[in-house]
Amino acid sequence: MFLSRLPRSLSSLALAVVGSIALAQPVPPQLSSNPGARYTIYLNFRGFNYNGTWGGRTPGNVPAYTIDGDPNTFNAEEVAAIRESWARTAQAYTGFNVNVTTVDPAPSNFTDAQRKTFYDNTQYLTHTIIGGSNSWYGNAGGVSYVAIAQQATTTGGRRTNWVFPVNTGTSPKRAMAAAIHEVGHHLRLLHQSDETSGAAYSNNNGATGNGSYAPIMGTSYVSQRGTWRMGKAGVNDNDVFELQQNLNIGSLLDSGVGHTLATATSMPLNGDGTINATQAKGWIMPTAASGYNANNYTTDYFRFTSIGGSFSLTAHDGTQFLEPGVADPGATGRATLKILDSNGNLVGSATEDASTLVRTWSGSLAAGTYYAQVSSYGAYISSYEPDSRYFNMGGYFLSGTGFAVPEPASMLALLGGLAVLVRRRRRAN
Repeated sequence: MFLSRLPRSLSSLALAVVGSIALAQPVPPQLSSNPGARYTIYLNFRGFNYNGTWGGRTPGNVPAYTIDGDPNTFNAEEVAAIRESWARTAQAYTGFNVNVTTVDPAPSNFTDAQRKTFYDNTQYLTHTIIGGSNSWYGNAGGVSYVAIAQQATTTGGRRTNWVFPVNTGTSPKRAMAAAIHEVGHHLRLLHQSDETSGAAYSNNNGATGNGSYAPIMGTSYVSQRGTWRMGKAGVNDNDVFELQQNLNIGSLLDSGVGHTLATATSMPLNGDGTINATQAKGWIMPTAASGYNANNYTTDYFRFTSIGGSFSLTAHDGTQFLEPGVADPGATGRATLKILDSNGNLVGSATEDASTLVRTWSGSLAAGTYYAQVSSYGAYISSYEPDSRYFNMGGYFLSGTGFAVPEPASMLALLGGLAVLVRRRRRAN
């Protein structure tokens, strides 16, 4: 079922395209991406006993997220899927003043009826239920009210939105394509319609495979990257600009990596001369000065020293919430990597592999100071909807080999003292 473009009001519902059973509330892994952030996205995989009506319908007992059909416990496969689902959602909201969490913000002794009231009266909160089917609602992969999270208070469970894994598919990729979309509605986003056919939801003509894009606020179930989009003027919104209009959301967050040669961050290294990937990381975001244009982004710089020799540097798209040094599934960004000399002159550019998620530069460098420059690939433009621009923004991290590890000053002083002592002893002999 497709809906036409919806007004931004509390009475508006927004859908993602696509037999209750006894409620159980198993405990999922407790995960948070940015504790203390202004906005909270609570992903509820535990199930929920919804008392009353929502949008004129009666959800009732919504079972927990399940793959094996048993909603009473989470098996190992389901725990892994929940972790991946959380990471995918957190990745999509990286750089925003948002905490994506599986930790229930409501008091632990509350009933579900009390929780519903708590959510409705907690500003800057989204409660997303991921479980069950759309049998109580109708043909949809998920459903949400629009522009709710910034409201001081609301009623009727409007702070709650829904994802139906039975209908979208229980895989983290498909379920979270719906969840990220529904949360976007809570954060005031409307649909990205098809600018060629006029259909209510764009899927970029069903784009699939490596290097494919589809809008988060359309349908991105099958594309490699589901990303925020800057639509055609007068037809679709600029998603990032709209997200930044939420009340008190604050500026896009800075990852702390230097944005100029003069402020470049020292390349974090391990003792064996490899890059410490868990520290050599950041995110690339569109700039406020450009009006959050999909062509203009921050640039990060890492400084390193060569004593002469061979190097290999790789930039990986994605965060590493799940496993250090391994990119989480669902990267939203597409980075570029360049090597500059001490004067900022280009030494080499990394080559992107077939996955479009990794790019590597390898070569020899003479002794001196160098910089690894990480930025965005820039706006992706689809030939199907050429007036829209897809944001290439999100997390990245670096890996590499061949780096000389500088000795701590205290160690160098000690070694120098020992050398003098040895020479004196030799003279004494």
